[in-house]
Amino acid sequence: MVKKDNIYKKIQNLLLNGKLSFNFNLASYTWLKTGGNADIFFIPEDVNDLRKFLKSIKNNLSFYVLGAGSNTLFRDFGFDGAVIKLSKNFDYIKFINDEEFKVGAATNCIKLARFLAKNCATGLEFFSGIPGSIGGAIKMNAGAYGHETSKFLTKIKLLDSKDGKIKEILSKDYKMQYRQTSFPEEYIFLEATFRYIKNNNISENLKKINGLVTQRELTQPMQEKTSGSTFKNPIHKKAWKLIQESGCKNYKLGKAHLSRMHSNFIINEGGATSNDIEKLGEKIIYKVHQKFGIKLVWEIKIIGRKGLCQND
Repeated sequence: MVKKDNIYKKIQNLLLNGKLSFNFNLASYTWLKTGGNADIFFIPEDVNDLRKFLKSIKNNLSFYVLGAGSNTLFRDFGFDGAVIKLSKNFDYIKFINDEEFKVGAATNCIKLARFLAKNCATGLEFFSGIPGSIGGAIKMNAGAYGHETSKFLTKIKLLDSKDGKIKEILSKDYKMQYRQTSFPEEYIFLEATFRYIKNNNISENLKKINGLVTQRELTQPMQEKTSGSTFKNPIHKKAWKLIQESGCKNYKLGKAHLSRMHSNFIINEGGATSNDIEKLGEKIIYKVHQKFGIKLVWEIKIIGRKGLCQND
């Protein structure tokens, strides 16, 4: 504890420009509205601020970069280390030419899709079905409506937390598969370059997005406290169908329950704990495996300390 106290004092003396908090509750920064406290919560003002902070905790504290919080479950016992959330200065979109644009890692995917449509760019309408940030979408190769982030991604600008250097990499040099990538954990994404297709028919572009959004609203619980898809789809299978056919349709634990609209969504009906959600998910995994011999894999990122009642 003495070592941690010394690290905290060191951080407090850094004269950082961003927002720095200690013992910070994370629930309000996630879509599920659950979770405990992070030892440190930091919103860097810019890259230099981020660099300075990372240097101060290097080899002493673990860290996690939080995007929009749409795909994250922080455990009730909190996070042992620092949670970093990029500020609005990492939220921007800039056209390079008639084929490519740059976008900040903190930019919301849905916001990006609508911006592109209104500015004569098409091809990336599928981002309207991804509620997370661009940084998070790259990290997990997020997708919707049959398309994935990797399809249009060309370059990534990042901060390597190991050496503190800004680097630019080509996406083709890394493996990007269904909901997983080979990017090293120490990479913190700052900006990405994407290809797009020019289309001056703005009404047509917006019509595509509106159609996709309507489709989503009719099939997914968009007005509930949820984190999107709970489990990844197994090869050639649909997770929701496996869940439904294994008899889990009406499963509930505490204030957490499966959506009646879409079986691959877990809902916090108000007052659920992260433990409720995690245990409900594990129960579903067990039932599907028992019925079909297929082990579902979490699509939600589960972060933080385990309590005494939780097993590996």
